[in-house]
Amino acid sequence: MSNTDSGTSGLNNYLQKQNRIDAVSWVESNTGPPNKPTWTMTCKVDGKVCGTGTGLQKHVAKDVAADQALASLKGQ
Repeated sequence: MSNTDSGTSGLNNYLQKQNRIDAVSWVESNTGPPNKPTWTMTCKVDGKVCGTGTGLQKHVAKDVAADQALASLKGQ
């Protein structure tokens, strides 16, 4: 998969093609010590949770959540 087909970019591209880019929102949280937090990102589309990702870096967690959301929206 190319970088434009997955993660946050893939989700944004998919929603832009449907004129629904404003439908996406993100909820972030972290646990653990301040110097090494574990991030959890939740992706919502039209207010519905479509994906959740966890990682040691915020962008990794966001990409995992975006991949899940994209698969959910495409019915995979």
